[in-house]
Amino acid sequence: MNEIIDEIDFNDLLKNLEDLDLQREYAYKESRQILISFPKLFVLLHEEKYTEAKKFLRQLEIRIKKLKSEIIPRWQKYLLQVEIEYVEAYAYLSLLQEGRVPSQKDIGVEVDAYLLGLLDCIGELRRTVYDNINKKNYDKAVLCFNYMKSILEKIFPLSYFDNVVPNLRHKVDLARKLIEETYIDLTRIKALKF
Repeated sequence: MNEIIDEIDFNDLLKNLEDLDLQREYAYKESRQILISFPKLFVLLHEEKYTEAKKFLRQLEIRIKKLKSEIIPRWQKYLLQVEIEYVEAYAYLSLLQEGRVPSQKDIGVEVDAYLLGLLDCIGELRRTVYDNINKKNYDKAVLCFNYMKSILEKIFPLSYFDNVVPNLRHKVDLARKLIEETYIDLTRIKALKF
């Protein structure tokens, strides 16, 4: 018997692929729409409009959870950058309002989004250090600098997990550089105060 039995259902395969592609497009598009909202949130945070920022952050959280529940695991990767931004904003607000770094459980994200978001938060805190230096509020500048150091001190020993959390070591190195530069600037300013 030399006859090939062909059980490939082209139409079924095509439909499956088209469905997957539609799901991928939806996940990508919705993730981008949520990402576009974060700059507005950070403006509110830097303007110290915390009540509005909390409300806005809650709205984004609802959108993120909704999207996460709607997309299949295959396309969850499109949510990573969204969740990193969410962690960054959540942690930044928690530090400024409560003086605490929220736990991964508090935020409800995977470990990669949590670590990368906290490292990105160091950049926002650095901006706050300089905003406070400009306002001559040196105590708050130093407090934010201490938050920066605290985050890095906890995450730095985990940086060798770069093969598990891609980009972790790079972000740790960048955070360390930001902290060193900020320290130098704070030291210069302290010297000028005396």
